[in-house]
Amino acid sequence: MSHSDDDPSTDSGGDILQSVAVEGVELVVELERDAVDQLNLIDPSGELFAHQMIESGVSRTMLEIGTDYPVGEYELIGLADEETVETTSVTLEPDLELTELRLARDYPEEMYEGARDSSTEAEAILTVTNRGTGPTAATALRFEGDVPFPSHESYDEAGESGIHDPESDFGADAESIALPAGETVLIYSNTLPFSPASTRSKCDSIGRDGQFTVRLSTSHATDHSLDYVIHYLGTGPDDCEIEIEGPL
Repeated sequence: MSHSDDDPSTDSGGDILQSVAVEGVELVVELERDAVDQLNLIDPSGELFAHQMIESGVSRTMLEIGTDYPVGEYELIGLADEETVETTSVTLEPDLELTELRLARDYPEEMYEGARDSSTEAEAILTVTNRGTGPTAATALRFEGDVPFPSHESYDEAGESGIHDPESDFGADAESIALPAGETVLIYSNTLPFSPASTRSKCDSIGRDGQFTVRLSTSHATDHSLDYVIHYLGTGPDDCEIEIEGPL
């Protein structure tokens, strides 16, 4: 689930390459009709990253960027008969902010369609905003510290993301979740970090207060984290409520 913020990833372009904008995981180019027959996108190291042939009459085209590309300044070259007609530059660089972590049990209406009650009781919802000029992807979600059920190291060993796959009907882990430039995306845990069964045992072992970290890894080999206080509130001999406070 995502929505767009103000677009930080648009270049005004020139007379022929009139507009260059990142939309989703693609570079969208608006250009003067019949002025160029090919576009080359050159990465920050000077290598050809992508190219697109332009048919006669075309005024808008797209080049695939994906979510795993070298960060930096790219040069877009418009060619006609293999001669450079116009060039423009565009910077592709994600800039993520983890804005909020919520317990799904407190926001059941925010859960993905078809979520089981057991998942809603145990999972978390992380809000992530990409304020940068390039897309990236979430590749792993981990919970460390005093949560009821911390992420086990076996998830890393098995290469499991710990992120719910919205395309799966079987509750599988996503390989990755795209985080487009200028958009806010909800990431759902898939590892039961706030499992009620584990909460009851933690109520005795942790005591009243603890602290935990939620950590998000991305396709650009960067980690982002938030720290929270967690309160374990015993309401009876067999019951324990939790509240989270933060980020710190």
